[in-house]
Amino acid sequence: MDESGTKRENKDDGMMVYLRRFWILGIFSFLSLFQSLQWCLWGPLSESVNAAFEGWGSGTVAMMSNWASITYVLCVAPLCWLMSTRGLRVGVVTCVVLVATGGIIRIISFTTDSDEFFTVTCHIAAVLNGIAGPLIMSTPPMIAAEWFPPKERTTAMAACQLMTGLGMAGSYLEALVVRAPTTGVTSSQIKSDIRKLLYFYAGVGVALLIAILVYFPKKPPTPPSITSSVERLNFKISLRKLIRNGNALLITIAYSVCASVPVSWLSVLNFSLYDLGMHQDDAMWVGLSAILVAGAISLSLARLTDLVYGHIKVSLMAFMIISLCCFYWFYLLTVGAIVITKGQIFSSVVIGISFNFATTPLFFEMSVECSYPCPEIIVAGLLTGAMNFIELVFLFMFLIPDIGYKWVTYVLLSTGSLSIIPVLLMKEDYSRSNIDRNVGSRTPREVPDLHINYL
Repeated sequence: MDESGTKRENKDDGMMVYLRRFWILGIFSFLSLFQSLQWCLWGPLSESVNAAFEGWGSGTVAMMSNWASITYVLCVAPLCWLMSTRGLRVGVVTCVVLVATGGIIRIISFTTDSDEFFTVTCHIAAVLNGIAGPLIMSTPPMIAAEWFPPKERTTAMAACQLMTGLGMAGSYLEALVVRAPTTGVTSSQIKSDIRKLLYFYAGVGVALLIAILVYFPKKPPTPPSITSSVERLNFKISLRKLIRNGNALLITIAYSVCASVPVSWLSVLNFSLYDLGMHQDDAMWVGLSAILVAGAISLSLARLTDLVYGHIKVSLMAFMIISLCCFYWFYLLTVGAIVITKGQIFSSVVIGISFNFATTPLFFEMSVECSYPCPEIIVAGLLTGAMNFIELVFLFMFLIPDIGYKWVTYVLLSTGSLSIIPVLLMKEDYSRSNIDRNVGSRTPREVPDLHINYL
């Protein structure tokens, strides 16, 4: 290790890894956490905002989350193009500017006492935060490929996605700051709590912006692996190859159907649990526990995948089936087929969400592997764009008058079941890892020949 914090991993192949990769991973992961926290901002506070602000209800709360899905579908292609052509730094700086600006815009509404103005600024902030979403969700594979060696890539992706989950978990802690509309609590007191929370969020957004502007390079001076040094295909060619890649399409369908509804459900979980007799404070602990357990399982499985690679399909199947069984358990509770208890609600939601969330880094890794040498940002953009389209449809359902919330369990069951089919049909393909693990002695000068042979 030299004075610059560099550690040589292999003396022969010229590849190097840098300690600063942990700063890159850490600061981006915190940005992921914060952006996710803003996305889930209002769901855990649904009872409080409904009581404090005129015109708010389940439709408004769901729409605040749905802006992320709408803007994602509209912006994923241009933003992935931006990052694939301009590099990691430009994309991440764009992302943090959008998130920080959204936080500042919300607190402008405090200059008046107008509930309508506050609602408008919240919608604008949700749109800006949503535009940042494609960069947040699609960047982890790119960071892993640019900065991390082969045996750390899946773990690095899982760490970023873990922090996104922790952002959702953190949103449930807001109920400790913002009072619920109970006896003796006025709407003015609730508004005061919300103002303090939003001032804090605005400050965090500005601090993140400064930190990333100070240091967030485009790429390391020397790549950490053979495939990291290979020039990726351009945007148009990558899209054509992905559309013609049957394996990549199967993975995209499976991931988008499997992950979309449970992730969206977390942002409006309060409404489903309210029908079962659990209020805002109880829902806080259910959502918080689900995300914390999900993060621990996801990170552990990702690390295992890095160390013992070649078994992603089996892992995906096992986790998806466990999740589906838990959602069926929750369905039985909602229809009254079994006696409702808080313990059963807690267990079915926490285990179901946890194992569903744990599939995410595996889907990303498998998709990037079978799509190589397409850019990781474009592959991830396709996955998350399809997922957000389904999220958009799901959250729009909450705008239907008097629809209730029992339909959510039917959607959870149907999407969980259908997503298993494409996983059964897909073939495991480790094109990228096979190059890095089996041809590790090649030097970067030999990479173009390796690239041609692969194509």
